[in-house]
Amino acid sequence: MAKKISRIIENQIKAWKRQSTQTRISIPSINRFPVITVSREFGAQGAALAELLGEKLDFKVWDKELLQAISKELGSDQKFLETLDERSQQMVENTVAGYLQNIHTNENYLRSLVRVVKTIEEHGSSIIVGRGANYICRNPLSFHVRVVCPYDKRIALYAERMNLKRFEARRIIDRKDTERAEFIERNFYKDVSASSGYDLVINSGTFTPEQMMRIVLDGYESKTGRPAAVPGREKVLQ
Repeated sequence: MAKKISRIIENQIKAWKRQSTQTRISIPSINRFPVITVSREFGAQGAALAELLGEKLDFKVWDKELLQAISKELGSDQKFLETLDERSQQMVENTVAGYLQNIHTNENYLRSLVRVVKTIEEHGSSIIVGRGANYICRNPLSFHVRVVCPYDKRIALYAERMNLKRFEARRIIDRKDTERAEFIERNFYKDVSASSGYDLVINSGTFTPEQMMRIVLDGYESKTGRPAAVPGREKVLQ
């Protein structure tokens, strides 16, 4: 797993460095699209939504597990930071300093996490899943989504998908929801369920992942002023 993640990181770093070179020599410069962050209740199909958005927008999807491995196990935050220019690097470090000023937690992990997420945000054209990314991002055009679903429906869907008894699915969902809420409260002093932390809260118990994708794209266009369909990308709002 570590070797696979290392390859993903190295490939992305190379791509960012190529992009930076093209930006310096091209007129006009490459248009960078603000990131989308996806927070979700466990079993609410937030990861499925992120994957659909990534495919349609040709955005890189950074899921929770990948961010955690980068930040905690591989120590690759500095490599990520080196893909930015000096001004952007300073912006990232200022954000890190701001978070750590009043936080008493695993400082090294949080420092790496903030650096990684902020570097991804600076490059743009990405979707970040979980890890409180919406609380880290500072670009006012970054778009923050929360996916929820009725508790009983999440239990039923997860039990069916994983071939579990309902009481087993309930126990897993309760544990995961608690872990996510505690992570956000401990590291960011926020209530993950507070709707004010997001641009859009969407119920997957009402909408399919495809319908949610279209709703998110509409909201993204409205907030950022950037069309989700641009030259070289698939037209998705037909």
